[in-house]
Order: sequence, then structure tokens, then C-alpha cells
Amino acid sequence: MLNNQMKDYITEKRTIKEDKESKINNWAHQLSIYAQQGVLYEAVLCPKPGLVDPVNSGAHTDMNIFTFMDSSSSLYEGFYQYAKTGLWWGNSPKKLFQHIRPIGIRLEKQMFKETKGINTHKGIIFSMGIFLAAAGLFLQKYLGISHEFPILKDNETDKIFGIIKEMTLNLVDNDFQDIYQKKNLTNGEKLYLKYGFTGVRGEAEAGYPCVQKGTLPLIRTQDKNTLLNIRLLEVLLFLMSSIEDSNVGHRGGLEALQLVKTKAKYFINNGGLCQANAIQRIEEMNRLFTSENISPGGSADLLSITVFLGKLENIF
Repeated sequence: MLNNQMKDYITEKRTIKEDKESKINNWAHQLSIYAQQGVLYEAVLCPKPGLVDPVNSGAHTDMNIFTFMDSSSSLYEGFYQYAKTGLWWGNSPKKLFQHIRPIGIRLEKQMFKETKGINTHKGIIFSMGIFLAAAGLFLQKYLGISHEFPILKDNETDKIFGIIKEMTLNLVDNDFQDIYQKKNLTNGEKLYLKYGFTGVRGEAEAGYPCVQKGTLPLIRTQDKNTLLNIRLLEVLLFLMSSIEDSNVGHRGGLEALQLVKTKAKYFINNGGLCQANAIQRIEEMNRLFTSENISPGGSADLLSITVFLGKLENIF
């Protein structure tokens, strides 16, 4: 009798473990789908000032929409690894961040392989990886109580930002502590030395406030009957008007950054996407930015992040 009870107990424990593993795999795939949708929504959005879209390549002479399709299709496996790591993680958020950074390095290599050395998504690999791992860590609480992948409420999404702050505590100081001894600097490191820009690292360490307090409240109040292309353009222009975009700073310095902010704010203050000839005005902005070699790539990355979170809240 005891042997049979022990067998039943072992079988039950194995079944529970297998069910958990299956659910984690399924949820990691769902998170990855949302992340890749965020990347693809940004890629096909049109027109985008200075950025690659299906019609033109903006300020980028070395890539086009097909380069972005190649790159986007290479990201899924890495996205899945980020999400699965978060869903399984049993240690501190700080150590989770350290654990996922090698995933990002491998994913960058895969991206460069597909694009033949062109940097299309390095920024989004960093930021989306953080959000996927943080979302996975947060969703652990639902694994035992929810059969279906949950739709998050506002206050639940806010907790993901809290996890991110824990993950990236002291990130800027840690990453830049030896910057003065380095001979080969990245673009982000050069901007930090020249202007004090902390770039995407600073944005991450602060918990992405431009998303939590900016684009998320924006998409929550948008009319869902409005064309999605218009809604996403509104998000992009908001980001362009408000963030310290290191992509812009790298290409054109403080003057270019001020130009982007000024043009985007002027567009928004004069009616935004509701004004007459709004699309034509964005196209004029695109021609200006292209001529000045300006690309708001940081804004594009945060648009993808906003779509990802919007998917989690069932907004898009």
C-alpha cells in the first residue's frame, strides 16, 4: 500500500512539474510574440521622420525595410530566452539582469549575421530583453492560479517597472566606471563623455519613466476606433518631443536633438495627428531629418516597448 501511495505521489509531483514547464514554455512564447509584434509594428509604421519605413529609408543609407524584416525575424529565439529566464528565475532582480546580458550578446551576434553587419536592433535587444525578463518574473505569481495567459491591469504593469528599477540599480555607474581607461569607446560611451548623456542605460536605471508616465497613459486613453497607424504615430511623435535620444545625439549632437524636439513639439501643439495635412507635415519632417542625417532610433525603440506593454494590457 505504501509503495502504491509513494508511486502516486511521485506521479502527481511529476505531472505538476510537467504542467508548470509546459505553461512556462507557452507563456514565454506569448511574451515573445508580443515583443516581436512590437518590433514589427514599429518597422511598418509610416511615415517615420528620419527612420526606415516601407516607403523609404530615412537617414539610413545602409538599410531598408527588408533589412529590418531580416533582423526582426532573427530576434524571436532570443526574446523567448529572455522571457523564459524571467519566468523560471528564483533569485534577485539584480542578478536576473546580470544573467540575461549574455543572452543579449548572443542575440546581437545573430542580428549582425542576418543583416550582414548592419546595426538595426541593438537598442531594442537591450531594452526589450529587460522588459521580457521583468514581465516573466512578475508573471510567476500567476503560474499556479491562472490557466490562461493573463491580461494585465494598469497597477500590475506598474510593478514591472518596479522590477526593472531593481534589476538595473547603479547600472550607469557600473557600466561606465572604467570608461576613462578604455581606448575603444561605443557610441553611448562617447556621448556620455561629451555631453553627459546616460542613454538607454540611464533610461533603464530610472525605470523607463517616459514609457510608464508618458506613452502608456497616452495609449490607454486613445480611441481604439482610430486607425492603428495614426495611434502609433502619435506615440512616436510624443517620444521624439520628450526624450534624450542618443541616436540623434550621436549623429548630430545637441543641435540635432533640439531640432527633433522642437519640430515634434510644434507638430503636437498645432493639433498633432488631428490637424489638416498631418501626414504631409510628417513627411516634410522626414525630408528635413533625412537631409540632416537625423534618425530618432531611441524613440523608435521605445515605441516598440510601448506596443509590447499595450499587448500585455490588451490595448492593441
